[in-house]
Amino acid sequence: MPRQEKVTAVEDLRERLSRARSVVVLDYRGLSGPDITTLRRLVRKQGVELKVVKNTLTRIAASEAGIQGFPSALTGTNALLLGEGDPAVPFRVARDCARKYPQLKVKAGVFDSLAVSASEADWYAALPTREELLGRLAGALAGPMRGLAVTLSGVMRKLAVALSEVEKKKGAEG
Repeated sequence: MPRQEKVTAVEDLRERLSRARSVVVLDYRGLSGPDITTLRRLVRKQGVELKVVKNTLTRIAASEAGIQGFPSALTGTNALLLGEGDPAVPFRVARDCARKYPQLKVKAGVFDSLAVSASEADWYAALPTREELLGRLAGALAGPMRGLAVTLSGVMRKLAVALSEVEKKKGAEG
């Protein structure tokens, strides 16, 4: 019979996994305790949660949360980066942390319920943020509108100049 602490841990992890839009599995072997504490603070500033978990409990929680294709890379020392907002953020955070701590390795992940390999994780990390995409969209929409406004103002300016010339001619004749 499972111990109550394990049941509680699985329930807590299942709740977190069901809320998370993406999960990154990290191998943190070789990091010291103070490095992990610093890493937690760094990750938390980005709106992502770092959770060191037991592999068996993670598998159980993932299946209970209904995550299809949860990474089978759950061997050895693992930590999970859980992101509830933009699904690419945990992958970006993992890439940045791996640059700061070379012994930290990305093993696999889940992006909007899709299993992601370690090589695909870099691709997801390179995705632009939501704000960047909205900025690009606004720029793409503003370009043609700006061109139309310049064209119409040029036509109006030419009409005003033509009317001014007609008025000068009539004033000179009259």
